[in-house]
Amino acid sequence: MDDRGRLTTDPEGHGAAGPSVRIAVRRLTTTPDPGRLAGSTGADVVWLDSTLPDGAPESAHARARWSVLAWTDGPFAARFRHEARRARVTTAPASAPWFGPPREDDRPVFDVLADLLARTPELPEPIEGFGFALGWVGFLGYEAGRGSGGADRTADGHADADLRFTDRAVVVEEGGAAWALALVADAEPAASAANRAWLGTVTTPTAGADVAGGEPRLQADAAATGRVTRAAYETAVDACRAEIREGNAFQVCLTTVFALAPSVGREARVEPGRDPHLDEYLRLRGADPVPFGAYLRLGPLRIASRSPERFLRIDASGAVSAEPIKGTRPRAADPVTDLAVRRSLATSAKDRAENVMIVDLLRNDLLRTALPGSVHVDRLCDVETYASVHQLVSTIGAVLPAGASRAAVVRAAFPPGSMTGAPKTSAMAIADRLEGVPRGVYSGVIGYFSTSGAVDLSVAIRTLVTVVDEDTGRVRSRTFGAGGAVTWSSVAADEADEVETKTRSVLSGVGAVARW
Repeated sequence: MDDRGRLTTDPEGHGAAGPSVRIAVRRLTTTPDPGRLAGSTGADVVWLDSTLPDGAPESAHARARWSVLAWTDGPFAARFRHEARRARVTTAPASAPWFGPPREDDRPVFDVLADLLARTPELPEPIEGFGFALGWVGFLGYEAGRGSGGADRTADGHADADLRFTDRAVVVEEGGAAWALALVADAEPAASAANRAWLGTVTTPTAGADVAGGEPRLQADAAATGRVTRAAYETAVDACRAEIREGNAFQVCLTTVFALAPSVGREARVEPGRDPHLDEYLRLRGADPVPFGAYLRLGPLRIASRSPERFLRIDASGAVSAEPIKGTRPRAADPVTDLAVRRSLATSAKDRAENVMIVDLLRNDLLRTALPGSVHVDRLCDVETYASVHQLVSTIGAVLPAGASRAAVVRAAFPPGSMTGAPKTSAMAIADRLEGVPRGVYSGVIGYFSTSGAVDLSVAIRTLVTVVDEDTGRVRSRTFGAGGAVTWSSVAADEADEVETKTRSVLSGVGAVARW
């Protein structure tokens, strides 16, 4: 539908009836508030949320141009969840002709994903300049990498991967332009009629949609308790350096996790009809704008991510880019001091070495699926500034052969190299032995696999993961992962300080402080 309510297949209303499966588009006359829309429904949602601080670099604006709020309860919905080493695929009657009947599958995550993507209708991009054309949205956790050299573990308390096929979404451009998208299919008139009706009402205010200022809110300076002590983490850093000295790795990404007390809000219960974790996310995004923020409400999971880092972007045409971050400094309150901190990061031999190692790793990962000779480095060790930190960012590009499986491309580079170290398989083994527990959502990826063939995935860092009991609403666990790259030149105390720096942007937003 266009802004006069006419059904179209493109945002300007010029499309003809098109193929038997297509995307109906309504150009919205006002800019909707995705947070309010997410709060007005009890359904599972995925909000891919791009915001930037004032004065952000131009390169960041290009990455933060689009935000998407995807609903997962439409008539063409489907779900792919991989948990306890089994895939579970559920489908609605209207989506079963594409994805098959509900079933379980013992194959690894990426094998099942490749099959589902091959079954997904292939549709053109409905909004010029943006690859999202509905499709699969959600997350792939770190343990989804079992099939590509990762540790033989599963996530603790939730799925290793949860992706939903969305047939309804609202897209907002940085300047305020907005569109509503809905899938329609000639073979499914009832489902298509429901989606056309949704297009006309999606932005209508709903009672109870006010999401600002609610619970949960931790008491000021409540402790987020480290799984290990600071001394134990520093000992693990020295163990990584010993492995590097022996020639077993060049760099190891060592991480830990901080647990927040689950007794937040009213006895850790979620009030009926309200998502207090969304309220919390809205506070976080106001304090710390980032290009790859996300809020996911998926079954028992509430994922609040304030990530500045893209893992992979794949255009429908097959152009690929990766943008690893390695090298972090906390912002200083005094502008002169802050500029000096930024310059010290730009000239740090240690941080540049960490970044270049991951650039080389990603070049190798992309070479496994890209056209020979197409892998290149677009920028190396640029400093980008955000609300709480300065970071060192590089960009690697490549081109895929025609028809390349998007699941195969992601699998070849998964888990993100910035969260593993190098060489990847050896570094992952060292980190797993020292950490001794699964990472879960943290260190995985969040984003979409579009029906157009486009893919955009962020690295799940600066991410608060809450698991709730779906029956009672009680909070079972709340965790926040953080870590850093260890090289031979690392100093254990400095690495522990970096972990603390990385916790502040999110934990301070929920009234917590990392204590270990």
